[in-house]
Amino acid sequence: MKYIYASLFLLIFAACGQSTDSRSQEIILDQAVTIEDAYKLADKYPFVTMYPLNSSKDTNALDQKLFSLNVGDTATIDGHYYRIVADTGNYTFRASYIYLDAAVLKHAEIDSLRTLIQQQYAAGKSFEELNAKYNMDPNQKNGDTGPFTSGMMVKPFEDAVRVHKKGDIFLVDVPEKKWYYVVKKTADNEGEKIRIVLGIKKVN
Repeated sequence: MKYIYASLFLLIFAACGQSTDSRSQEIILDQAVTIEDAYKLADKYPFVTMYPLNSSKDTNALDQKLFSLNVGDTATIDGHYYRIVADTGNYTFRASYIYLDAAVLKHAEIDSLRTLIQQQYAAGKSFEELNAKYNMDPNQKNGDTGPFTSGMMVKPFEDAVRVHKKGDIFLVDVPEKKWYYVVKKTADNEGEKIRIVLGIKKVN
C-alpha cells in the first residue's frame, strides 16, 4: 500500500514540478530497488545524486560507513540521507562442501544426514573429517571448491557462498539437478566491490 501512495506522490510531484520537503525526498529515494531505478531517479530529480563507490579506492570515513550498511538499508549521515541500492563487482570465492545425491538418497535421508553433519560439526568434528565420511562427489578433492569466480558454479551455490561470511556453515539446494549440499565458506570474498548508493541533502 505504501508503494501505491508513493507512486501517486511521484506522479503529482512530476506533474506539478514543485519542490519537496525532506521526508518527501526520502520517499522518492526509497523507490530505488535496482540499479536501473537509481539511474532513472538520478536523471529525473536534481536533488538525487548517485554514488558508485569502489571498495579499493573509496576509503574515507563516509565511504566506510556506507560500506558497513546492507543493500536496501537507508541512513542519515552528517545531514545527508542515503539508500544502498546494490553491490556489483568482480569477486573470487572459496568454500568446502559435502554433496548428497538425491538420485541415490531419499529426501528424508538427505535431511537427516544434513542435520547429523551440522550437529557433529557443532560438537567439534572437523569439516574435513565429515567430508571424508559423507561426501558423495567422486571428483571432489577434500570438498574444496578452490578459488572460483562468478559463473563457474551453479547459481544457487554461488549466491549462497557470496552472501555468507567466512566460517559460516549453511545448506544449498539445487533440486532441479538433485544436488544437495552442506557448505562451509573458507575464505572472504576477494576483489573490488562496487556499491551503488543514492543520496540527497537532507532539508531541515
